[in-house]
Amino acid sequence: MKKYFLFLISLCSFTMVSAQDNMEAFRHLSVGAEAGLHGFGVEVAVPVQKHFVLKAGYNWAPGGDLFNTDININTSGLKSAQEELEQLPGVSFTNRFQDESTVNAGVRMGIHNYKVMLNWYPFTNGRLYVAGGAYYSTKDENMLELSGQTTQNDWAALNELNDKAEELPGGKKYDMEVEFGSQKYAISEKDGCGYMEAGFKIDPLKYYLGIGLGRCVPNRFMGLQFEVGALIYHNAVLTCQGQTVESIGDALEGSLSSDAKEIVEYVDKYPIYPQLTLRLSFRLF
Repeated sequence: MKKYFLFLISLCSFTMVSAQDNMEAFRHLSVGAEAGLHGFGVEVAVPVQKHFVLKAGYNWAPGGDLFNTDININTSGLKSAQEELEQLPGVSFTNRFQDESTVNAGVRMGIHNYKVMLNWYPFTNGRLYVAGGAYYSTKDENMLELSGQTTQNDWAALNELNDKAEELPGGKKYDMEVEFGSQKYAISEKDGCGYMEAGFKIDPLKYYLGIGLGRCVPNRFMGLQFEVGALIYHNAVLTCQGQTVESIGDALEGSLSSDAKEIVEYVDKYPIYPQLTLRLSFRLF
């Protein structure tokens, strides 16, 4: 039993030591597929030296909403306008406002990036590594997006209110508005309902630092990697209805739900997006 145990240790040691030594610069290539907190991705990897592997790839966010949140809309002024117009002869409303309305909005990721990474394997066993590099997006997009529609009743009530107000001398136009602190943003129309959207934009260039276990170029046909790290971004800007929210603090004092406020507060205070990734790599040669 003791001899068998020693044999296993010797075999494992030989495999771990020889694994990285067998990787010759630019003589091997692997492809990988990954999934994590950033979404999904594909990559290629090639060793450039015994302790370094160069990688390039593409990542994209999954479709669909991460979660839903309620946006509160103060409609007491629109309700009062309806009541005032109803004082006029022959004016009545089919659709009526309440003091407050709610937009149910979905929150989703919007990250689509190309990436270049360099993995450093400090030990010859080729298992533990430190990763560093950069992500870059070629199009203007939000790291996080929020969008939702009003109820059909509220949008019908607004259209009805504007139709009747325009018939009066000096006709007035009313808007439904979402409020972030001291700023108000008019809700637009989409697909027959009121529509609002907000986004958290960051600079197209992001930096990454992480640590993981597993080989980018497997010793055999297939290998598994586990990695934790952080995406470091800068020049964060919050927008609503295509306009810049001057102060993110305004958003925290505005109409967002508690869940959405926590996210906005975090991304404003900590310009770091945590990463947790599982990756499956396939050695081509």
